[in-house]
Amino acid sequence: MKKCVIFFLLAASASAWSLDWDIPVFTMRYEAAGGESEDPNDEEALLPSSMRNTMSLHIKEDAAPATFGLTLKGSNKDYYLQTGDYSYLEVVQDGSLRLGTAWKLGYLVGVKSIEYPQGYVSGLSKDAVALKTGTTASFALGGGASLEAGVTGRFVFAENPLDDAQAYVVSAGLSSRLGEWLVGVRYRGEFRLPLGSTSTVTSNMYHTAGVSVQWDPGR
Repeated sequence: MKKCVIFFLLAASASAWSLDWDIPVFTMRYEAAGGESEDPNDEEALLPSSMRNTMSLHIKEDAAPATFGLTLKGSNKDYYLQTGDYSYLEVVQDGSLRLGTAWKLGYLVGVKSIEYPQGYVSGLSKDAVALKTGTTASFALGGGASLEAGVTGRFVFAENPLDDAQAYVVSAGLSSRLGEWLVGVRYRGEFRLPLGSTSTVTSNMYHTAGVSVQWDPGR
């Protein structure tokens, strides 16, 4: 069922690539990441603890004033010293549209199938399907300054209804050029909530803010 949802999203996105637009750009990436933990028998030694392999394919096509993208990503992580192995397959379709010289609007929709070889001790599965959707907007204020904002929602439907969850991310940023310097201020807030009356997921929230300064004398 979960894989059918992914293939349905792929089929829905295919119509965008059937148009006679510019030649799309394909980017393929492979990543391998290993983890280590301290050897309980030797404080100065480390033991391999995990390995994660990730493969992704990103397709981007420009059709001014719009840009569209499709990302396919698969990953698996193995733990050597504990349980918790998992793998996932994700499909995300995104796009943006420029409206004049000031506005730029964007969107994304995606689906992610997550599988855990080992379930709960009770025998219940940890597998889940996550649906994601979001929108962004940016506005050029003039004088090298721009304002950005976005909202993203993620909805997790698990085999075990107790794990159903929803999360919302709100972001905003302001950037400006001051001579040869680029200055930016950003905020990101994430709100996680249970989904449905049977969910036992704990509600929580995270807030982060940052300031960046970059020297760019080339412009």
